[in-house]
Amino acid sequence: MTNLLTLKSCVILLLPALLAIGSAQDASHSSAKEGTLVVLVTWGDVDNMPANDVYIEAHGYVVKYRSEKSFVLKMVKAGRYEAALPPGVYDVFVSEGSSIPRCRRVLVTEDRTGYWTLKLEHDDVYLQK
Repeated sequence: MTNLLTLKSCVILLLPALLAIGSAQDASHSSAKEGTLVVLVTWGDVDNMPANDVYIEAHGYVVKYRSEKSFVLKMVKAGRYEAALPPGVYDVFVSEGSSIPRCRRVLVTEDRTGYWTLKLEHDDVYLQK
């Protein structure tokens, strides 16, 4: 009986410590540092003018969230779109109404900036309408 009481006391005393260790490991896993994705877009003209009003989305499986997520890049200045993303592999989609849609798979790693530079190409389907 005494051994059983001692065992229960140990479990009761150790349980909070074990739970704290587990939650600290989860917190360190979920707080992985983000990386940055920068997409530089030009109109594809002779002067390589920066492209405005371009929609750019990064979609992929994010280990941090244990699910697929999408992130929309924001234009920070003419022709430069960026977002901080959790580490992972993303399909990056670029869309602009009069240009051919583009896609590229990119790897985002923590504390690094990845770049994709592209020139938009006129979409013949759009020009024929």
